[in-house]
Amino acid sequence: MALELLLSGAAMAPSALRARHLDIMDDLGSTECLRSPGWWLCLLGVSTNYLMHGFIWNYPSRFSALCQKAPLKILGGHPVDVFASLEVVAKIIQGCSLLAFLGSSGRAAAWQAISAAPGWCWAAGGVLVAAGQALNVATYNAIGNAGVYYGFKLGRTVPWCYGFPFNTGLRHPQYLGVVLTLFGTLPMLMSKEMLQMGLPQLVLTWGSMYGIMSAMEQAGDNEKSS
Repeated sequence: MALELLLSGAAMAPSALRARHLDIMDDLGSTECLRSPGWWLCLLGVSTNYLMHGFIWNYPSRFSALCQKAPLKILGGHPVDVFASLEVVAKIIQGCSLLAFLGSSGRAAAWQAISAAPGWCWAAGGVLVAAGQALNVATYNAIGNAGVYYGFKLGRTVPWCYGFPFNTGLRHPQYLGVVLTLFGTLPMLMSKEMLQMGLPQLVLTWGSMYGIMSAMEQAGDNEKSS
């Protein structure tokens, strides 16, 4: 997990450099956004997915029992399939929460920030997003839905994977992939207006949730259970 933390920290460098160029570096630690109910509502919407992961990880038998009843039963014939369907729902909730938080003025400010972003921001962000998505796709190819969606806890056999991307020293390559994707989009969205709204703070908090999930899963002795 130390390697993931190191790479996640390095992925913040382009955003920090962009903030320095915009002369808003000192404002990155601002907590003004914490006074906004909309910011907290957006964070709640974003957090829904990770609360679901935490519940399923810690109470797999209870979740499996719920999957045998309506309404979850209609989402799939096995708890892993239900989990995968719920993940899609959670992603939709996250996207809608973010759009509602930004509103029309926030979306306009985001577009202005994107339009004003220099080429190096796009290059750095593109590398991070590409690397993140490559890890995400490689993880799915390596262990499939059963591996990604806690199959070893929900009654499916998941052989321990020794190939890419698990042979890179990464314990949680998929989570790192999402963090790299989140942090890769931030340089293009960095602006004074976005900072005042609390978008950078939201993205940083969003990324930290994957660190919490990684610690939770690693503490659960995933390797032995698999």
